[in-house]
Amino acid sequence: MAGIGFRLQRLLKEESYSSLVKAYLYSAIISTGPMLLAIIVMAAVGYFLKFQLGREEGEYFLGFVLYVYAFSMISIGIFLYVVTRYLADLLYWNRMDAVTPTYLSVLEVTFSLQALTALLYLFPLSLDPSVKLCLFSLYLFVSGIWIAMSFLSAAKSYLWIVLAFLLGGLAAVLSIYFLGNALGFHGYLVGFTLGQGIIFFILSARIFREFGYQRSHDFGFLLYFKRHPALALTGLFYYLGIWIDKMIFWFSSSGSRIAERLSVNFDYDLPMFLSFMTIVPSMAFFLIEMETSFYRHYRAYYDDVRDRADLATLQERQEGIRRNLTEHFQKFVLFQGILSGFVILFVFQIADLFHLNPAQMGIFRIGVLGAFLLMGFLMVVTILFYFDAQREVLGLTILYCLSNGLLTFLTLTIGLPAYGFGNAAASFLSLMIGFFLLDYRVKTLPFWTFMRQPILLPKYQFESESRS
Repeated sequence: MAGIGFRLQRLLKEESYSSLVKAYLYSAIISTGPMLLAIIVMAAVGYFLKFQLGREEGEYFLGFVLYVYAFSMISIGIFLYVVTRYLADLLYWNRMDAVTPTYLSVLEVTFSLQALTALLYLFPLSLDPSVKLCLFSLYLFVSGIWIAMSFLSAAKSYLWIVLAFLLGGLAAVLSIYFLGNALGFHGYLVGFTLGQGIIFFILSARIFREFGYQRSHDFGFLLYFKRHPALALTGLFYYLGIWIDKMIFWFSSSGSRIAERLSVNFDYDLPMFLSFMTIVPSMAFFLIEMETSFYRHYRAYYDDVRDRADLATLQERQEGIRRNLTEHFQKFVLFQGILSGFVILFVFQIADLFHLNPAQMGIFRIGVLGAFLLMGFLMVVTILFYFDAQREVLGLTILYCLSNGLLTFLTLTIGLPAYGFGNAAASFLSLMIGFFLLDYRVKTLPFWTFMRQPILLPKYQFESESRS
């Protein structure tokens, strides 16, 4: 995402308040994209539900949408980091003609697997065929959006990404309102699916527009599963870790089985999703400020390595990376700390706005703290990826997933006062160990650079270039 971050920074150079607001607003939409839209649309849907659908049908709709996002995110997570690494290598080799074919090939593979997954889940259900078709389409559209966003991190026009989510969100809300009024539950599903479909097709069109269409296939990314297996497992454990506490609550004794093969726990889900919204400004800060600033120092260090700079220059660059990370993590702690403090201070007003019951208010307070820690963990993981620390990141995501699952299960046995602490404690533990690994990696950067990091182009590539 650093590429888009640099383009967004041009808005900041205009030195006006409107440009500042636009830069952070665009950054927030791009960095959180599908999840932010889903939460906003669901909030609007929740408002309509009270007037157009009964409680049972409303929970039925929200439960299916929740499952679509959870299982599409976890299954696509296996591909995301591998594909992103392959895409980064394509861009480094300036093979722009391979981007669109790779996108189409990734869609072919993931859609085939996702279609099979959706059919296995939907086929045994005693639902109307039109509802099954709608859920099937929704699952594929959301999966396609996750894939498209990883490719659009290299796009030049961030406005199209923002436009896609705004148009899709608006279409979803309007369609839900009118179709829901006329068709009830079916109208809600069709309207929401229509919005996701619009987003997917606009994002896909932008990929074709940005990178052109030269050929139909490039399955080179499949070789990266063998070359970088840690990336596939990292995606799986990271996204499973995000959802595992919710799943444990769904299938616990406090969860609700609202339909066949559909259990939820809205008392836990709603406050946890609202708490996730509190870190949206920090995600924007990371994209537009921290990652781009870090990348400049990181790039300067490795440019000097390739130019065979002397030891004193390299040590100065290394110190610059350390200072940059320290300053930005301090800014994040101060910024997000103040924001989280204000959210907790006004928790009663927020509870009134979203109709939270006293139990949900308690979970929301802890969820805000957990989201704060999770954002720090996400920052550490992203920076470690720049140093190609794949094994360390895999270890961190496994730790986060397992600790979130175990501690959440423990809080369930303690009871309501402990709900939410499992997720927060897992984020804290993973963040602290992540900080230690990142600090160690920066302090020993010369060792990793000269002993482990492939700083020179591989021989086969030189030979390929010379032949061309």
